[in-house]
Amino acid sequence: MINKISSSNRTIRKDLIILLSLSIILPFLLITALYISNVKRIIDNDVISYQQAIIKQSQNNLQSIFDSMKIAQRATLGKIITDFITVSHDSQLQKGDVEKVKDLFEYLSVIDDANPYINGLYVIFESDYIVSSRNGIRGEYLLNRDWISDAWSRQDSEIFTGVHSAEYNVAVVRKEYDSVLTYIQAFEMPQKKGAKILLQIDIEVSAFQDFINGTENNEQIPMFIMDQSRETVLLENSIYNEYRNNPDISEMEVLKEIKRDQLYLYAYIRKDKILSHFSSAILGTTLIISLIVLISFFMALFFSRTITAPLHELYISMQSVGQGDFSPQYPTTQYKELAYLINRFQTMVSEVDSLIDTVVKKENETAEAKLHALQAKINPHFLYNTLDVIRGLAMAEGNKDISDMTLSLSRLFRYNVGNLAEFTNLGEELEYIHNYLQIQKFRFGDRITVDFTVPPELEHAQITRFLLQPVIENAFKYGLEIRGKGGFLKIQVQREEETLVISVLDNGPGIEPEKLSLLRKSFDLDPRQTTVKETHGLDNVNLRIKMIYGNAFGLSVDSNKNLWTKINIKIPFITEQNHV
Repeated sequence: MINKISSSNRTIRKDLIILLSLSIILPFLLITALYISNVKRIIDNDVISYQQAIIKQSQNNLQSIFDSMKIAQRATLGKIITDFITVSHDSQLQKGDVEKVKDLFEYLSVIDDANPYINGLYVIFESDYIVSSRNGIRGEYLLNRDWISDAWSRQDSEIFTGVHSAEYNVAVVRKEYDSVLTYIQAFEMPQKKGAKILLQIDIEVSAFQDFINGTENNEQIPMFIMDQSRETVLLENSIYNEYRNNPDISEMEVLKEIKRDQLYLYAYIRKDKILSHFSSAILGTTLIISLIVLISFFMALFFSRTITAPLHELYISMQSVGQGDFSPQYPTTQYKELAYLINRFQTMVSEVDSLIDTVVKKENETAEAKLHALQAKINPHFLYNTLDVIRGLAMAEGNKDISDMTLSLSRLFRYNVGNLAEFTNLGEELEYIHNYLQIQKFRFGDRITVDFTVPPELEHAQITRFLLQPVIENAFKYGLEIRGKGGFLKIQVQREEETLVISVLDNGPGIEPEKLSLLRKSFDLDPRQTTVKETHGLDNVNLRIKMIYGNAFGLSVDSNKNLWTKINIKIPFITEQNHV
């Protein structure tokens, strides 16, 4: 049709009318048809995936709360075991234990104050003697609770109660009490002739406020927390309280694990409600697209003749700048809007040209700041001093295992705080690793064998500090701990021309091919495009190496499923003499 128009009658304006008709109206019809036909697919995939992401976020938040409680429980138990505090049926509180009980009370108070989720910590001995983080409690109210006798009978089992009133938290009666969810477990004390204690942690219901309230009711997802071991509902959000009596016909149940084999998050995605939202969205979107098409068509038609030429020239100028020419030919126009745009572009080009050097300097400063952020750490002098005291007490008690383990841990802390230099030699780093492995030996005993293959002449090679421990820790966590008996860890150092290669090999379960591929891709990421907050574990080590030595160096991984995993650390071979 266009070809039949004579040259004398053909104008840009007429061509634009035809092109606009085809390029705006036809895509509008196609997009509208595709949009309507794909609504169900969007619901089944994108919208449901979005709601599943919300459910996953709720799962992560709940896991974080219960993990915090587990950490507080382990810290309290460690304090009791360390101080050997027990009050059994056949003994009274000895004079020497008074200070220990007082210290335990202060310790519980510190943990309580440090964790905003905790409403109270309680240590209950077999003699019904209670030590609590609360200043005053009514012990008889607590001891008469059903979960106390249940916990004594179910040793080593974690017990969770539903939300209840904690009227035992105060010494005097009052009208209103805190609402809490209780987490309790019985433990048998080592080296105390089978003495037992109960550790109870009360969790503030306010910790679950986001879960309970969520977003507005018309957008909230019905969810509740189920204790599978006791077949009870611990907590439910506000919308589920309404929803359980009138469930949607097309509901989709989603199950997420919070605590393994015990606590689970149940959620229901309601397709019918999603579809009702989309019915109005289809009509509204269609009207908006139609309006945009009409406005765009008439505006383009109106301005095409007057602005096409200068805009095209401006486009050419922008292309020149994009190719590195910061002195392009700028178009001229009589319209002040276009003139302003051209002038602003000209000013921008001038500013970009003058800021190139500044940007380069800022990139270098940013890389340096990221490196410092990666290596920043607390300087806990008091910790290794305390470990020395604990070691002395253990030696006085004749407990060689605790003494040796405390000595190794103290050496680790001394290595952390004793020298804040960025680099060290390989020999000192390996000594640090020996102390770390000594502690692991107390955990695993003879189940794991460690082999070092390190030529003596390479021990003087300069490396960045804290390079090996995260890699070896990863081998324990994802390999040797899973394998258990018969574990083997090999640390080998060799020089390949001007490169130092440190290999860490374990005979754990290996890495699945898909996960191995993702791990390799993460190792290839450009450190300039990766922030400190995005990294952890092996990625953190890899990022540090690339920042210090360049992209040619870093970590590589190889694995054979069910047989072994090998991590190679590649850095330049630098001696103390040529290290700057």
